Amino acid sequence: MSRDGRVVSGALAQPRRLAVLALLARAGPAGAPRDKIVATLWPDMEDERGRHTFAQTLYAIRREVGNDDIIEGMRELRLNTELLSVDVTEFEAAIGMHDLERAAKAYEGPFLDGFHIPGADEFERWVDRERSAVGRMYTQLLEQLGREASSSGKHDRAVHWWRTRAAHDPLEARVAVAVMQSLVASGDRLGAIQHARIYETLVEEELSLPPDREVVRYAAELRREQNAEATRPSVATAVAALADPAPVGPPRATPEPAASLTTDPQAADKPRDAFWFPPAEFQIEPRRSGITAELPAEKRRDRPSIGRHWAVAAVAALGIVAVAALGALAVRRARLTSDPSARTIAVGRITDYRQRDPAAIAGSVTDLLATNLGRASGVRVVSTARMYDLLRRVGTAGDSSSGAFAEAAQQAGADELVDGALYDRDGRLRLDLRRIDLPSGAVRAAYSVEAPDIFSLADSGTARLITGLGIATLHGSVADVTTRSATAYRMYEQGLRAHFRGDVAVARNFFEAAVAEDSLFAMAQYYAALDAGNVIMERRRLERARQLASRASDRERLTIMAGWANRMALPSLRPIAETLATRYPAEVAGHLFAGIALVEEGRHLEALTPLRRVIAMDSLGLHRAAAVCSACDAFRWTVSAFQLADSLPAAERVSRQWLRLQPDSRLATEALIEVLDAEGRGEAADSMLRVVSPRVIEQKDALNRRAAYLIRSGNYNAAEQLLADVVASGGQHDRIDAYWMLAISLRQQGRLAAALDTARRMRALTSTAGSVVPGTAPGIASLEAQILLERGQPREAAALFDSIARGREEVESGSTAARRQTWNLAHSASARVAAGDTAGVARLIDSVQSLGAVSGYGRDLQLHHYVRGLLFEARHDDERAAAELQQSIVSRNFGHTRANYELGRVLMRLGRPAEAIALVQPALRGSLEASNLYVSRTELHELLAQTWEAASGRDSAVAHYRVVADSWKGADPMLQPRRLRAAERLSALSGRR
Repeated sequence: MSRDGRVVSGALAQPRRLAVLALLARAGPAGAPRDKIVATLWPDMEDERGRHTFAQTLYAIRREVGNDDIIEGMRELRLNTELLSVDVTEFEAAIGMHDLERAAKAYEGPFLDGFHIPGADEFERWVDRERSAVGRMYTQLLEQLGREASSSGKHDRAVHWWRTRAAHDPLEARVAVAVMQSLVASGDRLGAIQHARIYETLVEEELSLPPDREVVRYAAELRREQNAEATRPSVATAVAALADPAPVGPPRATPEPAASLTTDPQAADKPRDAFWFPPAEFQIEPRRSGITAELPAEKRRDRPSIGRHWAVAAVAALGIVAVAALGALAVRRARLTSDPSARTIAVGRITDYRQRDPAAIAGSVTDLLATNLGRASGVRVVSTARMYDLLRRVGTAGDSSSGAFAEAAQQAGADELVDGALYDRDGRLRLDLRRIDLPSGAVRAAYSVEAPDIFSLADSGTARLITGLGIATLHGSVADVTTRSATAYRMYEQGLRAHFRGDVAVARNFFEAAVAEDSLFAMAQYYAALDAGNVIMERRRLERARQLASRASDRERLTIMAGWANRMALPSLRPIAETLATRYPAEVAGHLFAGIALVEEGRHLEALTPLRRVIAMDSLGLHRAAAVCSACDAFRWTVSAFQLADSLPAAERVSRQWLRLQPDSRLATEALIEVLDAEGRGEAADSMLRVVSPRVIEQKDALNRRAAYLIRSGNYNAAEQLLADVVASGGQHDRIDAYWMLAISLRQQGRLAAALDTARRMRALTSTAGSVVPGTAPGIASLEAQILLERGQPREAAALFDSIARGREEVESGSTAARRQTWNLAHSASARVAAGDTAGVARLIDSVQSLGAVSGYGRDLQLHHYVRGLLFEARHDDERAAAELQQSIVSRNFGHTRANYELGRVLMRLGRPAEAIALVQPALRGSLEASNLYVSRTELHELLAQTWEAASGRDSAVAHYRVVADSWKGADPMLQPRRLRAAERLSALSGRR
């Protein structure tokens, strides 16, 4: 919401007050009932309190606007549109009057994009419905605009409208064909072929389907036409061909050039200089073990070669000696896109020809230009971070030539590349810039600016560029959204290079130096957090970056906020990420964070679309396991999404694809091993661990993992021997890990007294898991609490779970605290039920529900259903218990598997064993720890034996009873009666024919 062109603050900026205005705006002249608004926005409040809160909200809105008539009516409330304009209303009105271009300009993005109110589910559903309806109207008008432009011969405009339409549905074949037809009609056949390739790649990567036949047929027809013409060099060659050896001296003042490089003779901003750039060597490589994935050769598609039809224009170059040797510069006069908003611009190489100042500032100028241009409306700009990342895709890792930058810019989806040269000029800095059309390789325009410092230089250069682009003038300086320290910026930019090379220690030093120069530099704080090296420092830096985010530009602010929300498990992650992805689609981060958020919310299969987009955008560098790699993260989350959705064959397929692309990746190896184990193929997983190189998985980690598979297979003696070796010879952290797995092994065997002793040894060895509140227990004590519950000490278990819930880490958010509290209070409820404390369980329900709503995990949002189910179960109301427990399950195999167990027992009592089997069986596919820690696998086998027997599945029942009888041979006395019952049923069923 804005007032006088500025975003509002104060009362109107508060979410529920904006929501009131949104509801009234969409209600139109008919208005909306007061009670319905209250129920929608304050669903959990008592009626009287809700009405009072709403009255206060109306008062605050009227006071902030300064007019009581802004909202009219008593029971049916209406918005006074004479005092407040609504863009959606204007959008719909323009469509009604068939003023479609005005309607398209009025549409500034999805309805209430990124807007979220926790706990107001009905409002969220309403927003989704309205967003879909408005989005359909927008895509329909784009198609109509495209058709009308084509029929009237305005082919450039048709290209603009159809490309805008394709951005909303890049996988829709009908739209892809329309884009291609409009491009061909405008004379850009190569652009049409390139669009087909983009479409084919997206369909293959995101849907794993062949492309539409009509797109393939039309693209083949265009290629045949193209092949009839002479073969032409690539865009990167065209750009590089504009380069020349470096000048032998500083620039000299000369008369104006005889011919302008701009293709628009009416342009007010005429270029004055032409210039040439030598290659500047610096290494740009990938970093650390995240993932960048290079697609296999059979899946790669060569980029089209772009022709150069040169029109020769004589250019008297200002101060460039190389022109004397060349005589003339050949420049193609390219067709200009009429709408700048259709353009994506990348800032390439700035070559430093200065001789007086030894400081390397050209990189700073590059990033300052990209950051400043990114603030302008009406044009998309590729960030410098994305460009540094993409430079690994082209040439060699150290190739930073103009051609390499052009190729990287193409990979980012840019239409234009801005590059330039930096000089000394009488004690001032001079920057020569040129805009290169990437599809053709033509120079669109050239500019020259001078300034006393790099910030003023970037501001002046940006001003000239946006004037030439025909977009709105920027207000303020780039220093307002970065730093005013040239030293800090130089350190920051050097850190970016090192970060994307994978030199974490070097990058950390540069970022720390930048922060030391200017502690208010938000992006330096953010990258210092990413390379911090430990969790506490990472969180401190992220918290500081979050506090400073309002000082950064919009793209950088959203990046910081998404990174913070991801690290702190905030429920705001998805709306922030989707806003980042929508506004800056060429940046990988928004798509990756959106995928992560969907997985964490429990919308596992929905996450595949943004995650596959990340892999397609960042499919590079898998041969360098130490590189920054967003595609690796996307692969990891894709595997997790399939695992959580209990689609293990798909998880295995993706893991194997990843490992083929990155055979030395620890993360890819671990992913496949975990999937094999979940599928019950422990021997295959163990065989991988036996042969895996210590370079991929360290020996101590491999031993712990091998022990886990031995435990799952019931080979407890072998597992404990491996773990004993680690306890005897490992360091402190190795011994903690070994004690953890050893306690789990003893627990599966029913040796609960020994397991409890081991868990306590582990806790004593652990100083703290982070800094927690004195007198409370760290999270690692959860295993000890669970063993207490299983030993028949539920009150002690509840007290320990409560203590973990009360803990507080040194740096945490309300969401991470809510996550810890919700999770441990749910376990406390399990213990309280076992202790017969149903009153205490009832008191926990509201706390678990309210805390779960604050957590960023979809699982936590549902945990109050688990607690309610336990309470109904304790009250012998099995029908209601089953309904509540069912609602608590977000993943049958990697969720809170105690819920599977409790629901299985309830269904057995209700005489529904087949349903119980379907719920309990997947719980065995989860891990031994994490969310699967809170019920032992032996107990799951015991319940499955009983359910299979009740369902007349004798062979399956025998198999599960055998596991129980074998596992609990040495169990504590309290478990021996259950083992004897299992052995009796095993004998009875085995004796039947």
